[in-house]
Amino acid sequence: MSELFDKLVESAGQVISGVDKGGQIQSAVGGLRQRMVEAERKRKVNLVEQQMRDLQAQEAQTINALSAQVLALHEAGTLTQPELVSLCRGVDDIRVQIREKRAELEQMEPSRPQVVPESKCPHCGVSILSDAAFCQTCGGRLTEESVPPPVLFCTHCGGELRETSQFCPTCGQGVTRN
Repeated sequence: MSELFDKLVESAGQVISGVDKGGQIQSAVGGLRQRMVEAERKRKVNLVEQQMRDLQAQEAQTINALSAQVLALHEAGTLTQPELVSLCRGVDDIRVQIREKRAELEQMEPSRPQVVPESKCPHCGVSILSDAAFCQTCGGRLTEESVPPPVLFCTHCGGELRETSQFCPTCGQGVTRN
């Protein structure tokens, strides 16, 4: 059995050598293998780079959340670390300057949204824009969601009805109200 296999391998080698006298096929196959290895390496590099970008974005979000919490503690008067208090006071100074610039803009353009000092996010305590639906710092919802109107269905066929429907648009049966 082994002799037969060896003869088959030898015959296959002779056929390939006969067809590929200049070594072009084997060279092409080798080139394809190299390109496949390089493409797989690039795919793995891209995957790791994307994972790094995702982690960097997650880090930035975490730092923003941390700074929002530190500022909330400062605004509540419970922050005790002198280094952090100093940084928060710097933020307070910048906020004063922002309010001054905003007032300047309002004089030039009265239709711009303004920060109302007593408007604070109920989730993180940061001052918010008067017409904001979500907090610009923590993303918390600031307005209540509107309740959608109830969906009505036909008791005969299950077709959807409008509130004012007298007859079902699907089956034509009269609508009974409860």
